[in-house]
Amino acid sequence: MNWDLMNNAMQTLTIELKGNNALKALQDLEQKDLIRIVKEPDLNLYSLPGDPVSDDDFKRWVDYAENSPTTSLTEAKQRWANQKKKLQKPIR
Repeated sequence: MNWDLMNNAMQTLTIELKGNNALKALQDLEQKDLIRIVKEPDLNLYSLPGDPVSDDDFKRWVDYAENSPTTSLTEAKQRWANQKKKLQKPIR
């Protein structure tokens, strides 16, 4: 999910409520026009929010993902550790 909330982008979330207090809190936010509760979302879409992805586009995306090069988890963790070190160095 893209969490680009800084640009006022709408995001669709699926959540599980743990009781009436949680529902009341969300209803209060909806009352203040901060959120909109979707009563029955269409969860059969390939992506939310936005337009549905066509079956052909989805198949092409899967083919692309299957044929793309992969990286081992160990290598990915090492790359992120190196990047983190670089970012934590003070700027001079």
